[in-house]
Amino acid sequence: MADVVLSVSGLKKAIGRRTIIHDITFDVMAGEVFGFLGPNGAGKTTTIRMLVGLASADGGEIRIGGISLFDRFPDAIRQVGCIVENPEMYKFMTGRENLEHFARMSGDVTAERIEEVIRFVELTHAIDDKVKTYSLGMRQRLGIAQALLHRPRLLILDEPTNGLDPAGIRELRRFIRRLAEEEGLAVFISSHLLSEIEMMCDRVAIIDKGRVISVGAVNTLMAQFADRVEWTFAPDACARAVEVLRTLSFVQEVWPSVEGKVKCRMDTERIAEANQALVEAGVPVLGIAARTVTLEDLFLTLTGGGADRETQHVGARPE
Repeated sequence: MADVVLSVSGLKKAIGRRTIIHDITFDVMAGEVFGFLGPNGAGKTTTIRMLVGLASADGGEIRIGGISLFDRFPDAIRQVGCIVENPEMYKFMTGRENLEHFARMSGDVTAERIEEVIRFVELTHAIDDKVKTYSLGMRQRLGIAQALLHRPRLLILDEPTNGLDPAGIRELRRFIRRLAEEEGLAVFISSHLLSEIEMMCDRVAIIDKGRVISVGAVNTLMAQFADRVEWTFAPDACARAVEVLRTLSFVQEVWPSVEGKVKCRMDTERIAEANQALVEAGVPVLGIAARTVTLEDLFLTLTGGGADRETQHVGARPE
């Protein structure tokens, strides 16, 4: 079993009389990419600030590598590398000069280690160019190189794909997977790009209104929800189709819509059975489209956004 690198237990935070973080609990293991998801205002940034000591907690415990962040802060935080959104670098300096500057501040980074991280983040070709000439993706990799200089066990990335184009996002995703799989790092990522988290992360915690509402492997969490099926009927047959679908025990939810479209959650292996029930009830089916549930579907359902959005924007991709 992998070592627990980050352990958060019963974490609380209040502002005045209002509690904004309620008993947050999760673990992050060595060699895994862990996603931290939530809508705006859910408490993600506040939690991250507590994880790195930029905000105090009003209860609970944070342990990094088994060391209490509250009792032995220098020993615990020494095991952490962190980037919040776009890394700040000295643009008039070269990439190498930036790394050497941060290495001097750390005090225990050798020249060999600097060369090692340069090769790992694949910046050898540009490391002696000024940072102002770097693309955003290159600056992200330089920032990660800086965060890796002191050999942390935990890397915390807050919205690391912000501003990146699709190619840059794909490159960063590949690189983050390498960090976990080849270096054995525990990587903690806060993001709102659900499709990227689904492809990048091993496990996720979903937070809403300051509470963790679900933690688990991405595939395991999504397996709790049936797939989605979109049916097409003649417009005057939709009401009857909804009635029939709602009588079927294996259909979990049904959303009536406009223009002859009806969506429902159900096991796609039972589509033929549902189709037969509709035809026997005199409802001709004009089209059937199945879609596997995604992390976005799970996120919207758990945070209360799923049904409302489906009803209001039938056929549109949730924002």
